Amino acid sequence: MSAHASDITRNGLWSNNPALVQLLGLCPLLAVSNSVVNAL
Repeated sequence: MSAHASDITRNGLWSNNPALVQLLGLCPLLAVSNSVVNAL
């Protein structure tokens, strides 16, 4: 049941990364606004 290092790295950086998901969620807001302050 041991996981490979590549699986752990992929899961840690891509699949189970809530900060990355939230950052990607802000992309549409930042695309239609002229500053980060207005987007938030």
